[in-house]
Amino acid sequence: MKVVLEINREGDVYGLYTDKINLFSLGRVENVRKASNVEFDQNEQVWKVLSLGGKVLHTNKNREEAIEWEIEAFSLGGKYYEN
Repeated sequence: MKVVLEINREGDVYGLYTDKINLFSLGRVENVRKASNVEFDQNEQVWKVLSLGGKVLHTNKNREEAIEWEIEAFSLGGKYYEN
């Protein structure tokens, strides 16, 4: 997984949270927000990446691949990236 962080002129850091980088070493961690949910759909037998509003963004039979898609889609430059 490639980790990309965006740092603005004020020194604020934006990106998808990961434990691969100790963000606490950079300073106080604030405004952490959930971006999406990955849930198993028992009826369809797939993992779904859902927006916080419940919209299905992606499906996959493999949980790890669904999570990889989620990471790419919500990381800097991804389709659903917001800072």
